[in-house]
Parts: sequence; structure tokens; C-alpha cells
Amino acid sequence: MASRAFLGIVFVVLLFLTVIIYGMWVATGVATEKSSRVMELMISAASPRQMLTGKVVGIGGAGLTQYLLIAVPALLVLAFQDQIAEGILGSGWASGAPIVGLTPGLLLGYGVFFLLGFTLFALIYAAMGSFVSRPDDLQTLSLPLSLVAMSGYLLAIMTLSRGATDITTMFSFIPPFSPFVMLARLMVDRVEPWEIAASVAILVLAVVFTAILATRMYAAGVLLYGQRPGIRTFIAAARRAG
Repeated sequence: MASRAFLGIVFVVLLFLTVIIYGMWVATGVATEKSSRVMELMISAASPRQMLTGKVVGIGGAGLTQYLLIAVPALLVLAFQDQIAEGILGSGWASGAPIVGLTPGLLLGYGVFFLLGFTLFALIYAAMGSFVSRPDDLQTLSLPLSLVAMSGYLLAIMTLSRGATDITTMFSFIPPFSPFVMLARLMVDRVEPWEIAASVAILVLAVVFTAILATRMYAAGVLLYGQRPGIRTFIAAARRAG
């Protein structure tokens, strides 16, 4: 359990940092193309759905590749730290690998919730990037989304430290908090298979719904210049796109 709690903290922190850092990469890429007017040429050759998908898959995939290049060697070092310590420092230095509680099922669960959670946030970041005229304006719009991710992170840390409660159990089914909280529950709590299936199914539906809405907002925001981005602008643009 101590090993799983440690791994849970590592996984939740990695998910949070990936959402914030690489999500902003996606938004910045969209905003940069819009500020340089390149997007106006691209929109005539490709549909908004194709452009949005390309940004999320392309920039998001580049970020995740960088993430894997860092995460995989780190996990290997943790897994074989006793052998490494004995090989370098001699016998008597082994202290027990902190990832002894990691199982293929937990690793699979982490991968599923990580990918779905990142995709959900990346779609929102891409739609957000299409509404700003300059990349500098992204800081204002990104704050509410960062607070949402921070809320999911704090709920997950609460679950890892105190165990699952009625509140955290409820949030483990509610996107966009569920990738963080359900991941934490998997590490330290007994989760029924139907709970995992229900959380994944709801999260998939949320990703599909967000993709449809983000595409509409992206199509409206591409040619939107000279207006201060805000909630009302988002809603009005989405209605016009529909």
C-alpha cells in the first residue's frame, strides 16, 4: 500500500503537469498560427475538424513523446534501483524498490485515464487558443482551465492521503476530475470493475461531446479578431457555428 500511495502521487503529478504544460503547447500552436494569419489559408484547405484533430494529435503527440522519453527511463531506474545500487556501491545498499506494488492492471489503468484525460483537456486548450489574437492572451484564458486541473489534482491527493470518501468517489465519475480521482482510487482503494467501466465510459462520452463542441468553437474562433475573449464570446461563437 505504501508503494501504491507513492506511485499514485507520482502518476497524479505527472498527469497534472502533462495537462498543464502540453495542453498549453497545443493552445500556443493554435494561437501562433492565428496571429500570423496562416490559419486563414489553412482553413480553406482543410475542415475545422481536421485542423483541430491535427493540432491535438500532432502537438499533443510530440509532447507525449517527450514525456515518454523521460518517464520510461525513470520507471526503469526505480524498478531496478536495488540492482543498480548493488552494482555501483556494493552489497548491503538495497532498500526495496518503491514500485513493488505496480501491476500490469494498474499500469493499464494509468495509461487509459492518462490518455483520455489529456485528450479532454487538449481539445479544450485547442478551442481556447483559436479565440485569442495573440499568444500572450492565453494566460488569461488558461487560468480557469488550470484551476479545474488543480481541483482534480487536489481531490486525487486527498484520496491518496485519506482514502476514498463519498465526495471523492462521486468525483471519480465526473469529468474532467475523473482522470485524476479514479486514478488515485485505483492506487489505494478497492474499485469494482463496474466502477472502472462506468468512469471510462462517461469519460469517453465527455471526450466525444467536447470534441464536437470544440470543433464548432474552433471554426468560429479561427476568423474572430479584435474581440476580448471571454465566456460570452465562447457561447455566442458556438451558437453561430451551430
